[in-house]
Amino acid sequence: MNRKELLELIRKSLGGTATQNAAELALNAVTRAIQDGLREDGEVKLARFGSFRLRKAAPRRLLLPGSNKELILPERRVLRFIAPPKGTNDTLQTSHQANKVKE
Repeated sequence: MNRKELLELIRKSLGGTATQNAAELALNAVTRAIQDGLREDGEVKLARFGSFRLRKAAPRRLLLPGSNKELILPERRVLRFIAPPKGTNDTLQTSHQANKVKE
């Protein structure tokens, strides 16, 4: 699903009379809230959906092909999404199986 498809799904969820602009505002509000939460706490937990966490990735060494030069990538922060063990995964499996039956 891309951003345009997600906006259309949000618009329909808000009610058929909601505008595309209202869906865009809702999506932007959610993504901004997640970004702010990550910036403040390094973690955002959404019940029955999952959690977003920032973690540190250690510095890495890369060997450039051809020149055999070594490049060192510095430590960086990486975003990680962790789905809950129950609930969402079960829903995804059920909907995936339903899509297979339709095809």
